Amino acid sequence: MKARRGVTLVEVMLAGSIAVLLTLACLEGVIVSTRIAHENSQLLAAEAYAWDTAWRWLNKPYDELNNSTSPKFYPDAGYSVVSSNDCPMLCKELNGGSDAKLYVRVQLLTGSAMPVRHGDSAAVKRIDVDVEWGPSTSRRRLNSLSTSGRTFSIPVSVYKCQIDRGI
Repeated sequence: MKARRGVTLVEVMLAGSIAVLLTLACLEGVIVSTRIAHENSQLLAAEAYAWDTAWRWLNKPYDELNNSTSPKFYPDAGYSVVSSNDCPMLCKELNGGSDAKLYVRVQLLTGSAMPVRHGDSAAVKRIDVDVEWGPSTSRRRLNSLSTSGRTFSIPVSVYKCQIDRGI
């Protein structure tokens, strides 16, 4: 008998189904990587916004900050809402309809909590900043100043001493 040349219908269907499965796996990889890239961009935006806020607070006069050893949140409500103009990447339209929140805490450090530099200790005020964002069902935050959501354990803290910057 002569061998027939060519490809059978079963072989074509098998090769086609394998190609479809590989394509679907690649598309799933693209979808996952896009989601991870979006989450990372939100994390970077939140961290940049927190450091910008810390810098603004660091440049405030020393006497305008909390003079108590117990931590004080600004504003007194504990947090302020981040506007879409301040940080567009964290606006509520991109976060499942929930507002991003900014937490700023200032505390006077004394005694053993005071940092030592060149053998001398100086009274300083520590300014801690946290940003919380995401849908209300799965909030994310930079550190543990706020009380809800998954934390990334990224501390944003600066220290202010009585030596003010020259103008």
